[in-house]
Amino acid sequence: MPELRLGPFAVQTERTRIAAYRSATRVRGTGVPVAFPICWFGRSEIRTAIEDTCRGRLPLHEGQSFDYARPLELEAEYHLSVLLAEEADPPRLVLKGECQTLAGELCLRMETLLRLVSPAVELPA
Repeated sequence: MPELRLGPFAVQTERTRIAAYRSATRVRGTGVPVAFPICWFGRSEIRTAIEDTCRGRLPLHEGQSFDYARPLELEAEYHLSVLLAEEADPPRLVLKGECQTLAGELCLRMETLLRLVSPAVELPA
């Protein structure tokens, strides 16, 4: 599969969504949690692209990273661009996101690795 570019999408750091994220993950502190932007990969356009790429295989979380150039601010809007790439060996889906301010300043690069496993494969317990 060739790389698929998605976005840019308008994304926000709303207090209510951050509070829900903190509650679900039990992350303490103030401001925008480091891993909060992973929620943006749940947008319907991104989820649909992931599901299409999986072609019936199960996406298993293998890893993620966040590389901040500057912190995200509460109640702010940003632009998120995503690159989706499938790797063959091992079968994996790589999502690379780049978050910028509305003025185009880089805030964050993030990456998520999803191992693609056939549902017929028995996974170790």
